[in-house]
Amino acid sequence: MAYLYRKLRSPFWYVVYFDSDKKEVHRSTGLRADSPNDTAKAKSLRAELEAKEHHRVPVVNTGGWDSWVLKFLDRHCDSPLTLERYADAWKWLALWLQTKRLHSPRAITYRVALEYLDWRICYKKKSGKTVGRNTAIMELKLLAMIMGEAVRLGYADANPLVSLKLKRDRAAKKPELTDDEIREIRASLKSEPEWMQTAFELSLHTGCRLRETRIPLECVNFKEDKITFPSPKGGEDRAFSIPMPSALRSLCG
Repeated sequence: MAYLYRKLRSPFWYVVYFDSDKKEVHRSTGLRADSPNDTAKAKSLRAELEAKEHHRVPVVNTGGWDSWVLKFLDRHCDSPLTLERYADAWKWLALWLQTKRLHSPRAITYRVALEYLDWRICYKKKSGKTVGRNTAIMELKLLAMIMGEAVRLGYADANPLVSLKLKRDRAAKKPELTDDEIREIRASLKSEPEWMQTAFELSLHTGCRLRETRIPLECVNFKEDKITFPSPKGGEDRAFSIPMPSALRSLCG
């Protein structure tokens, strides 16, 4: 299986792959690792080399997508929340694949895949609601990831979605709470359990998500005057610390 790697004190990406004689080849791509464009090209090159490796073995037929896609997502996702999000996105992709009668990964082309965007954006739920372009792009990128696994499993010759060039819409700016709204929320929470009041204040002063307010006391360091969020969005690898806002010292004490 082809893969990219870096060498110490070298600015370039290097690639490893097996040639037609099944000999392992290491070579420089000539593409810089500090350039986003070069990095995208290097990833595309790696995918092409990997596809050529799979061309040398018989491509097997699959009886359906669900027989292996859900297992792949389960292996791939470290976070249960990520798995839940991907599984939900896959339901929409699976519905589209069924509608288009694309019963095999080998039927996927770049042109056909782009049709998913308009289909998804225009699809109305029973509530009458639709989704935005960014959601449709996220789901299409998931299909690209699934197609990569299809190549590795021998269900497809190559991944035509390896380098999607899709421009996302600018995210809408979320409105800030006004002073009057903050006072109204605080007044409403006085009749609620204390943890709800604490969670709101923590969220208000740090900008963290509601589920991120459930932090153990050992994550509050009074000596260094900081708060650590151990499991933010993205999992434990994205843990971060921030200076403790003075308004929270009495709540955390």
